[in-house]
Amino acid sequence: MKYNPEQELTDEQLKGLSEDEFFEYIDTKAAYLKQFTTPLGQYHTKKFASIAKGGELTTKELKRAKEIGREGDDMRARAIAEAARELGGDPKFKDKGIKNIKTNRSQWFD
Repeated sequence: MKYNPEQELTDEQLKGLSEDEFFEYIDTKAAYLKQFTTPLGQYHTKKFASIAKGGELTTKELKRAKEIGREGDDMRARAIAEAARELGGDPKFKDKGIKNIKTNRSQWFD
């Protein structure tokens, strides 16, 4: 049985499904809902990992949380870069009215 977001099954209907149909329904619902989620970044991954472990993480667990979070940060950075590319890049480089674009920290102090 496939998940239909427009007609979700009630609790009684779910209880009437066989085990195989129930798991197929749950799997298709999870696949549908997964398209609306984004992975967590490093900060939140480390925070939730420390909460789950009672506030103390080993070095190995902390490194693993950072790796997982880095994937989310990279995905978010790619999405931002793609959105900027679709909008035509950084507007300060295209606007002729903007002068003296300071791109290096040493240029901030005249």
